[in-house]
Amino acid sequence: MAEYRITEEALDFLKRVCEAVGPSGFEDDVLRMFHEYASRFADEVVRDNLGSLVFVKRGGSERPRVLVAGHVDEVGFLVTSITKEGYLTFTPIGGWFDQVLLSQRVVVKTRRGPIVGVIASKPPHLLTPEERQRVVTMDKMYIDVGATSEEEAKALGVRVGDPVAPLSPFTVSATGKTIMGKAFDDRLGAFVAVEALRFLRESKIEHPDTLYAAATVQEEVGLRGAQTVGWAVDHDVAIVTEVDIAGDVPGIDPRDAQAKLGKGPTIVTYDTSMIPNQKRKECVI
Repeated sequence: MAEYRITEEALDFLKRVCEAVGPSGFEDDVLRMFHEYASRFADEVVRDNLGSLVFVKRGGSERPRVLVAGHVDEVGFLVTSITKEGYLTFTPIGGWFDQVLLSQRVVVKTRRGPIVGVIASKPPHLLTPEERQRVVTMDKMYIDVGATSEEEAKALGVRVGDPVAPLSPFTVSATGKTIMGKAFDDRLGAFVAVEALRFLRESKIEHPDTLYAAATVQEEVGLRGAQTVGWAVDHDVAIVTEVDIAGDVPGIDPRDAQAKLGKGPTIVTYDTSMIPNQKRKECVI
């Protein structure tokens, strides 16, 4: 069997989709990029009513239907108001750890194009001793886009309801072995799904089933796209390609996170919402 290798085109595609702004509910640009890249490898492309894309490759038989799915939405924010001084208040889309937010550069996706801002809060010089001991919470933060009035911010195209995402360029580390960036959760998983599709097509590998490679939406706000894709595909087997927590960093007990970066894929054996099919798990192992 042919050996999989990532191509320069595929790596450039991964870079572009990870840098794109696409929090849950605002995935259209990312989905368009996936469609442009992967549709040529599919026999059919299906889009469900929630927006998820499914690329179909038919093999020797209609069934079993094998679904390989990753979600393309990312955690982000939503503009909730514009102050009279031109600052933007915001609410989270998906789960965030407040402690990582201050001084983060972000991109506000407006109707007139992207605007760069930075997350800020009350200066530490003006905090009381008690306030200095506490983590600044998200409700005390704002986004500064450089505007000095509400009117100026609106003139830039900013409106309540605009999506916001971190500004985090796709960057290869100094060692060349790792990559820094955003939205790896879980555009990497969706990338794996469509790369499996590409590999089967370009290597002319025969398979006795039908492959459904899915790029799903709105995972970060309740696994919504995964549910509707399951109904649309009516699959027999599903493989969810998701990210995991790397346990090889300081302060982590190996019992809490056994995965290690660069040591291969991991298999989830249990979580509070899913117990995997045991025969399938043993087959993969």
